[in-house]
Amino acid sequence: MPGARRARRDARAKMRWAENSTSTVARLARSPHTLTMLACGAVALAVATHAFANDANDARWTTEDGIRRGATGALGAYLAYGALQGPATHMTRPHAAVWKVVHAAFTMYLLALIVLLFQTPADAQKMLKFFWDDLGTPQPTRSYGGDCRVYTPGHRSGSFGIVYETLFDEFTVAHVLGWFGKAVAIRDWGLLWAYSIAFELCELTFEHWQPNFNECWWDMWVWDVMICNLLGICAGMWLVKFMRGKFHDWSGKKASSRSAAAKEPPRSPVRGALKTVLTSLTPASVDYYTWRPTGSPSRFLKCAFLVFCGLVFDLNLFFMKFVLHVPPSHNFCLYRLGLWFAMSNIAIREYYVFIETPDVGEAKLGPNAWLALAVLIVEFLVVVKNGRGKFTAPWPRHVVIAWIVAVTTTAAYLISWQRKLNAAAERERDAELSPLEGSTRESKARAPARKSSSKKERAPNARSARPTRQSA
Repeated sequence: MPGARRARRDARAKMRWAENSTSTVARLARSPHTLTMLACGAVALAVATHAFANDANDARWTTEDGIRRGATGALGAYLAYGALQGPATHMTRPHAAVWKVVHAAFTMYLLALIVLLFQTPADAQKMLKFFWDDLGTPQPTRSYGGDCRVYTPGHRSGSFGIVYETLFDEFTVAHVLGWFGKAVAIRDWGLLWAYSIAFELCELTFEHWQPNFNECWWDMWVWDVMICNLLGICAGMWLVKFMRGKFHDWSGKKASSRSAAAKEPPRSPVRGALKTVLTSLTPASVDYYTWRPTGSPSRFLKCAFLVFCGLVFDLNLFFMKFVLHVPPSHNFCLYRLGLWFAMSNIAIREYYVFIETPDVGEAKLGPNAWLALAVLIVEFLVVVKNGRGKFTAPWPRHVVIAWIVAVTTTAAYLISWQRKLNAAAERERDAELSPLEGSTRESKARAPARKSSSKKERAPNARSARPTRQSA
């Protein structure tokens, strides 16, 4: 018995020590450390710029190198400032500073696009070539729809050589990963499939301007939509479901449950601290978004606007590569995709909160969603300015007619839908008012009856009172 009591006492003491150590680690990880980071940043800046060197004229760096290093240093300084003093977002995992850095990096990207927009097309090419030597020259474009035969005997890659080269293209993995990221950000099957089909329709629309959009029917609808897009969407939605079922509270604001810790106490302080760190590096939960595009015409337009922004994001990438002569595998494209993947999770979250606000007058679009819309607009302006004279092919007649019919039909359907909703609302209002009107009529009908009965009651009293006065 004494041994058992001692063992339980030691276990409780060890558990309290583990809880204190894990709370200390969490507190150190969550504290801002603004002054400490300021001191470290000042030391790093002094060392990187040779501020205390005896000879400030360092011959190792040319003027161009100094400008590049200065731009990189300014970017790093602003990212550090954003991590410490940037605006808070809806998400705090793995750390709030991560999403603040994303906001700061996206802000710098917006400013860089604005600087690029103020340049002439020739100067824009020179500016890009200044930072990347391999840019500034026109890039060859590949058309995937030149030969749509499935069986091609004598082909260099075999009897199914065209299919083989298309399926095992270098961008197939990027295609799947792209839709994986979109599924994690949007988190709705219906909108994802509408987005997927709408993008293929956009490829058909702009294939006379973009050779990359010229694809075979089996490449577009079978391989892209039914295989690559499906794999990416399924993987992303599975991750959303897994994280939602495993963790709780995406924002990280709810306190961790002590009952769970009591059921399974950590075996050692090291294990408890490691578990806390690993938990802080993963989202607390991932919630589904209930977009409800069929709820009402206004809700449909709000969801359609989200899909439209996604299409503009995709089209801007292809057209910017074309007008700025950027190879598809260049770091510029990779950095842009990475920034957009990180920002889309915050921006879509804020947009969802915006359209879910009951009071429209008090609804305010979040800063990250606003920033994402601003970047989309500036990217489009960069494409328009630098692509002047490069898109001279006329619009195909069938494309124009198809879009006119689609837009007209959708607008007519939405108007009819809204009228039906208004008529139903009026009928419900009339049904609610009809009992009140009936009760009002009954009360008005009862009022004259009461008046007549009161007069009849007063009349005998008056006649009976007269003889009394005469006799008196």
